[in-house]
Amino acid sequence: MICLDIVAARARRPRMRLLMLIIAACLVPVNGAPQSGHHADRDEPTAIGTWTGTSICVGDRPACKNEVVVYRFLAVEGDAGLMTLLADKIIDGKREPMYKLQFQYNRAARSLTCEFRKGQTHGIWAYEVSGDAMTGTLVVLPDKALGRRVNVHRVRDDQVPKAPPLDEYGV
Repeated sequence: MICLDIVAARARRPRMRLLMLIIAACLVPVNGAPQSGHHADRDEPTAIGTWTGTSICVGDRPACKNEVVVYRFLAVEGDAGLMTLLADKIIDGKREPMYKLQFQYNRAARSLTCEFRKGQTHGIWAYEVSGDAMTGTLVVLPDKALGRRVNVHRVRDDQVPKAPPLDEYGV
C-alpha cells in the first residue's frame, strides 16, 4: 500500500497518478480484514488446522510402515502453550484414526514437541512449522534412534477425506 502511494506521488502524469491511487484504494479491505482468505494473524506461525503429507519410516524397524497422514491440530482452551493432535492415516481413501497426543507449542521457535508412551513404544515427536509446511521426526527412546520423518502441508478440510468422529480418538 505504501509503495503504491509513493509511486502515485512520483507519477509525472496526472492520469497515471489517478490510476495508481485507484489501484491502491481497491487494495484496502472495506472492513479491515484480510482479503486473501488466510488467517488474520498470518505472520503469527501456528499449527492449528489440518495438515496432510507423508510419514516415512527410518532405520531398521520391521513393523513400521510408510503412511499418508492427516493431522488435525486443535487449540487447548485456556492454554496457548498446548495443542492437541488427532492423527490419522489414509487407507483405501479413508481416514483411519491412529492416536491423540498433547503437544507443547513453542511460539518463538515455531515448534511442537510431545513425549509419549504407546504400547512398547516410548518416543518424542518434534515438529517445526514454516508457514504452510511442517516437518517432523519421531525419536525412539531410550536409544534415541530416529524412527520417522514427517513432511506435511496445510490444507482445507475439504481437500482430504472426511474426518473420523472425535469419539474414535477417545476424546
